[in-house]
Amino acid sequence: MFNEAEYQSVWWVYLAAAGGCWLVWWKITALARWWFVREPLCLIMAVLLFTPMPVEQGGGWYAPAFLIYLLDTILSTGDNGPRALAEISITLSIAAVCWLVYAAIRVVVMRWWRRTHPADEQQAPAES
Repeated sequence: MFNEAEYQSVWWVYLAAAGGCWLVWWKITALARWWFVREPLCLIMAVLLFTPMPVEQGGGWYAPAFLIYLLDTILSTGDNGPRALAEISITLSIAAVCWLVYAAIRVVVMRWWRRTHPADEQQAPAES
């Protein structure tokens, strides 16, 4: 088993690697032109990569929930798979609700801006 310093070092390495994977995913999804498709895809990947959960119930050691689910499913070991899936589902639900509120506010602001500043919309194509 790890001591505390090794445990924290492994987490820092994982967070750096997951951050790099998320940035690559972000660049890949930049090919999608619509923000309402691109942003939920980035949100789903962020939840999958960055959701931790306890390895043992009531334990102090944490691991990425997606990796726990993946290993329990592939290797058919332990009963952490359903707990990990529940953890991911709850986190994804909360993140989706927050994003939907943010997207609704953004749509309202964008419509208001277009209604109050029609000259900006007409000048932009003429300049390019």
